Amino acid sequence: MDYGRQVVRAGLINRFPRLGNRLLASAQRRILSGFTRLAKRSDLDRLFARAARRLVGAFLYSLKVEVNSRCDQDCRMCYIRDRDAELSWPVIRDLFGRLRGKGVRLEILGGEPLLRGDICAIVALAKRECRAPFVSLYTTATRADAGLARELKKAGLDAAIVSLMSRHPEVHDGLAGRPGSFAGAVAGMARLREAGIAVYSFTAVHAGNSGDVSGIDRTVRSDLKCHPIFYQYIPQRQGDPLLMDNEEWRRIKHWVLAETNRSHMEFVRHFYMLTGNACSGGNFVLTVKADGRVQPCPFVDDLPLGNIHESDIWTIYGQRYRLANYIEFKTPPAECAPCSYLSVCGGGCRAGNRMLLGSYGRRDLRCTGPFRGALEKERITDFVPCFF
Repeated sequence: MDYGRQVVRAGLINRFPRLGNRLLASAQRRILSGFTRLAKRSDLDRLFARAARRLVGAFLYSLKVEVNSRCDQDCRMCYIRDRDAELSWPVIRDLFGRLRGKGVRLEILGGEPLLRGDICAIVALAKRECRAPFVSLYTTATRADAGLARELKKAGLDAAIVSLMSRHPEVHDGLAGRPGSFAGAVAGMARLREAGIAVYSFTAVHAGNSGDVSGIDRTVRSDLKCHPIFYQYIPQRQGDPLLMDNEEWRRIKHWVLAETNRSHMEFVRHFYMLTGNACSGGNFVLTVKADGRVQPCPFVDDLPLGNIHESDIWTIYGQRYRLANYIEFKTPPAECAPCSYLSVCGGGCRAGNRMLLGSYGRRDLRCTGPFRGALEKERITDFVPCFF
């Protein structure tokens, strides 16, 4: 069973990225819903996926914007290298203005975004001037006092995504590199939730907390009254002690999706079937770094697609497939060729590959394949080595 080539080049609609994005952003729910219904009934989903990959390609669903790189913690798993960069207000205003009405979600990241005195103005600009359909903010939440939480809600913040590395204060504080960070995060989450903002915990699963994922899930749901999010840890250096065993990760991934969030599992599964790319970076998601560089995802800092100080975001997005390094990044690795899940995976997430394996042309370092049996639709999320 083959769903065709991955989205590794611009679709026909992407030749006009601004107009194409506006159209596809408004239609994406209907497209995915129609595909989902089709996939339940027959193998016509393969013909649908092949046509969509060629005609539609991708569109910019979400833009991650690192408004600064400063942070008051020193987390062991942090991927930020330069701690002194910050996007200026005029640059942010120009960037958001170019996205106005295009249906692009905005994710505000740092560093620690709450270190900016104008963070509420940035949120308001994203929600009201840019008209982003959804605005989220990634934070440690330690600076989210009651007043700031209310101001963020008033500005239009839809969701706060808070780093939570453990349910045990001593473990969290040790990983964050700052005593009291767990207590600050929990208090901040409560204030944000009380202000009426949807609050999610964000836990990168690694060797330091992998044995307690179910405990973290229970604590977040029952005690903190928030929504847990788990994500695959991206290694930061050779011999990274936080990198876990692949089979352990596969077991945890199955539990997170199949046991606690089946609706999201179905979304992920159908997304993979429709697009063929387990990595959405560069196709459906872009990241603007605090120095203006545009990268496929936050965890990749050596694959520049352009710089918003030199070119607008739509030009950068529209011309990304002219770059040899990006084509290598999105092309399925040769070692994946014999795998029966290639057409729905595309090689997985390769954010840490150049550092650990020497090339983005290698498969996901968490992969336990290649798998040579017939592709089974219901088991796609088990065999694809990552998720989002």
